This record gives sequence, structure tokens and C-alpha cells, in this order.
Amino acid sequence: MLRLVGVLLLMAGSIGLGWSIKEKWKASLEVLYQMRQIFEMLQNEIAYSRASLPEACGRIGGRVEEPYRGAFISIRHEMLANRGLPFFTIWKEEMEECMKKLPVAGTDRKVFLDFGSCIGYLDGEMQAEAVEQYIHKLNISIEKMEKDMWNKYKVIMSLSIMGGLMLAIMLL
Repeated sequence: MLRLVGVLLLMAGSIGLGWSIKEKWKASLEVLYQMRQIFEMLQNEIAYSRASLPEACGRIGGRVEEPYRGAFISIRHEMLANRGLPFFTIWKEEMEECMKKLPVAGTDRKVFLDFGSCIGYLDGEMQAEAVEQYIHKLNISIEKMEKDMWNKYKVIMSLSIMGGLMLAIMLL
């Protein structure tokens, strides 16, 4: 009886491990969706509202959720304080702090952090085009992740179940 309970708990644990890995991938994909939405909002603020970067960051900060909200509001305050820091430096510092709380892959994190280097010194039209390029990069990452995710789900769930079964057989 005790062995049966042990085997059931072992199987539940191995399935839970596979499920948790799957949920981490889903959370990472959700962060990519949020990043794309932020870039689209920024592009709309620059292209259609003709907002300056501090104004656009303030408006976006009012519409997004944490941890992005605090980062955008801090960027706005830092830019309005006019301490001589370039937009790239302010963006990178604030977004690095913001990204610590998010499950994002290294390349996607780098794309998001490097964004500030291409937008701070241009006119509104060029800024909107630069944002469009970053939206395109994120779309490529999202499409790739969505395409690979289903296969990865099947593989990780199969491996976790088979690993649990193998351990259960070895322990019996």
C-alpha cells in the first residue's frame, strides 16, 4: 500500500514538473505579447499623437500594468528632470530593473533593452519607424515561440511522464 502511494506521488511530481516548465514557457510568451503591445502604444503615441518621448512614456505608464508602469513613470520623471542623461541610459536602467521580475529569454530581453539606443535622437517619423522595426523583431520571436511551443509541450510532458514511470519501476 505504501509503495502504491509512493508511486502515485512520484508520478504526480513528475507530471507537475512538466506542467510547471510548460507554464514558464507560456508566461514567457505572455511577456512577449506585452512587450509588443508596449511598442505598439509607443509607436501610436509618437506617430499619431505627435507626443514627445517623456509625454509618450507618461501616457503609456498610465495604461500598462506593473512592473512596466513604474518603469515608464520613472523614465518620464528622469527625462523631465533633465539631468543630461541620454534616453538610452535611462531606458536601459529602468527596464533592466523592470525585467528582473519577468520571465524573458536572453535574446528577447536584449531586444527590449537595446530599444532605447535607436529612438532617443531622432525626429518623430524616424522614431516611429524605429519602433516598427522592434515590433517586427518581436513578431518574429513570437511566431517562432508559438510554432515551437506545441512540440515542446508534447516533448516535455512525455519526458516527465516517462521519467516518472521509469523511476517508479526502478523503485518497485
